[in-house]
Amino acid sequence: MLLEIKDVAKRYLRTPALMGVSLAVEPGQVVGLLGLNGAGKTTLLKVAAGLLLPDRGEVRLLGRPPRQARGQAVYLPEQNPWPAGARPEAVARLLAGADPRFDPNRYRELAGFLEVPDRPFAQMSKGQRARANLALALARRAPLYLLDEPLAGIDLISRDRILKALVHEWREESAVVLSTHEVGEAEGIFDRAVFLKAGTVALDAAVEELRAKGKSVVETFKEVLA
Repeated sequence: MLLEIKDVAKRYLRTPALMGVSLAVEPGQVVGLLGLNGAGKTTLLKVAAGLLLPDRGEVRLLGRPPRQARGQAVYLPEQNPWPAGARPEAVARLLAGADPRFDPNRYRELAGFLEVPDRPFAQMSKGQRARANLALALARRAPLYLLDEPLAGIDLISRDRILKALVHEWREESAVVLSTHEVGEAEGIFDRAVFLKAGTVALDAAVEELRAKGKSVVETFKEVLA
């Protein structure tokens, strides 16, 4: 198993974010992590990446705690993580020198496919920044990619390019967990859909099973989370 999360709970002061969440992710899967605002999606991704420690429960990435499996997961936050004045190509050169898992050739291929402009992040549109950050994330070779709202608030063309890049970069030995509110556009790439509601897993289902019942992921989203 690539990622195992068992009975994980996390709270911020008195506010619970996760309450007994269990989840398993196998290589080759694209998992949609779906829920309303405040459902716990970002917290769950950060726990999986080892950026947050759970208050209760167990997390294993390739059989080890995430903080002991550094480099095995790539976490892409919703907000731009790089200095506003930096250019993506400069960030790529920095990562190539600091991270042996970063593949400069793969970055250049992705940057071309996603049409990443050669300008500082501060001078990009939100969609351009999202495409640049995705190229930088996917250029790191890792078993697990944790993507937090990469489609949020960006134009239709950028969303389409990002989804096509994810399909193009799919590999049997890796898995993607993708948090998004753009359920209708993204559901075509999901193997599984995990619906979070108030810090708990309301439903974890294979997309093919939902479709066999005559339901789309969007319809299930409305039924489960209404």
